[in-house]
Formats: sequence, structure tokens, C-alpha cells
Amino acid sequence: MIVDIHIHSGLIPDQTPEDWARELYTPFKRPFDMDSKRPERIIADLDAAGVDIGLIQASDLRRTNSNEKRPGPYATNDYVAEVVAQYPDRLVGECGLDPIRDPWWAVKELDRCVKELGFKALKLLPTYGYYSPDDERIYPLYEKAIELDIPVHIHMGWTPTIHAPMKYQLPYLLDDVGIRYPELKVIVAHLGYPWVDECICLIWKHQNFSCDIAYWGGFPDDFILQTLLKCGATIGYERILYGSENNFIAMGTHKLRGLNKYAREHNLPEIPHEAMNLILGGNAQRILKIG
Repeated sequence: MIVDIHIHSGLIPDQTPEDWARELYTPFKRPFDMDSKRPERIIADLDAAGVDIGLIQASDLRRTNSNEKRPGPYATNDYVAEVVAQYPDRLVGECGLDPIRDPWWAVKELDRCVKELGFKALKLLPTYGYYSPDDERIYPLYEKAIELDIPVHIHMGWTPTIHAPMKYQLPYLLDDVGIRYPELKVIVAHLGYPWVDECICLIWKHQNFSCDIAYWGGFPDDFILQTLLKCGATIGYERILYGSENNFIAMGTHKLRGLNKYAREHNLPEIPHEAMNLILGGNAQRILKIG
């Protein structure tokens, strides 16, 4: 089974401002697709990429990414639940919220999303929300995630979005979280790019940490291969999860499946077949308890 753990919801422009969405995909010079977040399009893209299950996330960035012309991105958990209900065999929900706006409400909302809506993880977006993941106001959320036995999926690393301060993107900001909550399951999104080595060391240190490689679909084959080999030699392949970031669904699976061909052509080590299966889905099934 192939699982994509990094899919954003939020119709453009109703729930996701068009100008904000364009910023996200500009660096790779990919054609901007207004329909990329529509539920039927997400399913079509999963089909084209050979992906069985997608983890689709809610978000609330109104507090920090709104302006005088329009509100910031806001796709509610109930909206995500409605989308999942349309495709229950293909999509799984991930709770998304603003943990700073009302921290105690956030704890109650996470509890509701897991117990009533069947969501499998919590997604946090520190750089977009202008907070550090080691902000003590968030600690009750981590404690609730431990109680619910779900992973917390946290964006760490760069984004081309203008209103996303880089000071909140550094992977080491999760170190104190791992020290305080060693039992907390954390998925570090994007392997903390460009602070990849720092992120590998973070995950290597904290045994309940893992990572996804979403948004990597536009990177060169050599970079992806060498990074995965480094991960295999340190944290192990069982702590790497495939994710796409919507527009990179097909590109992402194509890249991963073609890495060993690239390795053979350039006389480089290959990713073991069993390890590739873990990255593409086995790890997500285990950590998210799906499939």
C-alpha cells in the first residue's frame, strides 16, 4: 500500500487565497493549478500516482496570513471530515488548527477530531502561525496527542511563502519538545529542508521522531538519493514517510520509483526494495495506524 501523508485541503480561492497559493509553488516553476485542492482532483491525482491512501489536513492561518483584501487560508476540520466522508476508502483526516488563538479550545478540538471525526494525526504549522513549536502554550496539545496516541505532524523547514518567518523553521526548535515529552510521536515535515543534517540528528536523537519528504518532488535525483542513503545509515528507513504536497503527487512517486535506476546509471548505492516499500507506505501504516 502506498500512502501520501502530506495533502492540503482548502478550495482556491474560497478557502485558500490564490495569491498565497501561488507563492507556494513558484520556486519550481510548475504551472499553477487552481483545481489542485478540489477533492475530486486530489483523488484523480492519487490515482495517477498509484497512491492508495491520502492524509488530508485542515488549517487555520487567519490570525497571521490575512490582509485588508482577504482572509488567510482556512479549511476547517469539519470540511475535511466532509471530504473524507466522500472518499472513505481513499482519504484520512488530519486535524489542523491555530494553537495560539485559543490554546484550551485547541485541546478540545483535537479531542473531538480524533474521537468523533476519526482523524489520525495533528498538523501544526509554526512558521505560518508565527510561533515556535517549543512555545509552552502548545504543551497541552502535545499532552493530549500523547493521551490520544496520535502523531503530531509539524512543518519545519523553508517555505517560499512570504509571510512565514524563517526563525520558526529550524528543526532544533523541536529538541526541547522531545526532551520534555519523550513518548510524543512527532513527524517532522519536509525533513526540515534546507536544514537536513540538523533534522537527521534531531530524529536520530529522539526515538519517537520521524519525518516526511513532502515538497521534494522538484529536487534533483542525486540530492534525494544521497539524502535517503544518509537517512538509511543513521535514523533508518523505517522513520521516513512519503508525502507529496498536492501539486507534487505524481512527480513525487515518480521520483522515488526512479531513484534506483538513477543509482545504477551513476554507479551509486541503491535503496533496498524493502526500504522503499516502507517509505512509500509501510511506515505511514504503522505510525498512523491506517490500512
